[in-house]
Amino acid sequence: MITQDDKVDESAPAQQDEENGLEPLISLASALLDLDKLRIAALLANGPANRMDMARSTGLSHRELLRLLDSLQSFGLVKLQEPAPRDPDAYSLYELNQQTFAAARKAMGKYKGVRKRPSDSRELTLDTFMPGGKLMAMPLKQGQIVVVLEEIARKFEPERAYTEREVNALLEEINEDYCTTRRSLVDYGYLSRKNGVYVKRG
Repeated sequence: MITQDDKVDESAPAQQDEENGLEPLISLASALLDLDKLRIAALLANGPANRMDMARSTGLSHRELLRLLDSLQSFGLVKLQEPAPRDPDAYSLYELNQQTFAAARKAMGKYKGVRKRPSDSRELTLDTFMPGGKLMAMPLKQGQIVVVLEEIARKFEPERAYTEREVNALLEEINEDYCTTRRSLVDYGYLSRKNGVYVKRG
């Protein structure tokens, strides 16, 4: 059976995947926390507009409008309408980048479905070492070992006699190294063994 250190490693790849998955939401929030940018986005939500129209509607100076549009473009929220001119001027049309908003909606859907990490120590131990009821690795700390073995022992009915083959069949569903798991259950007193017969204590 595989053993691993009881210090749970929040793996870098998993963390990076999560951060990348939320990036569209972070970009959207960062871009639209500014009220003037929000006003521009709201204006473009009604359809494409040029800088002249946006300046009249928002009251922003052309210089400030250019700065904000550059920022919105850098976040991928606003783009020049296709075919984009090589040298955009005050009459070039801007529009919202629908792909960016679609990515943000998709990210929000994933974020809502993310299961929160348990706060209870027992649940955290099981979530770490027995995700989905499968024993991935036996912890090293005694307290965590007890939690894992208690959970495994739930598969057995109290006072019922099990043959070794029956015990192995039950434990193989949890981890392929059923021999080590079986010995641990006996060593920690969750199962008693006599003449090849196993009984759950208590």
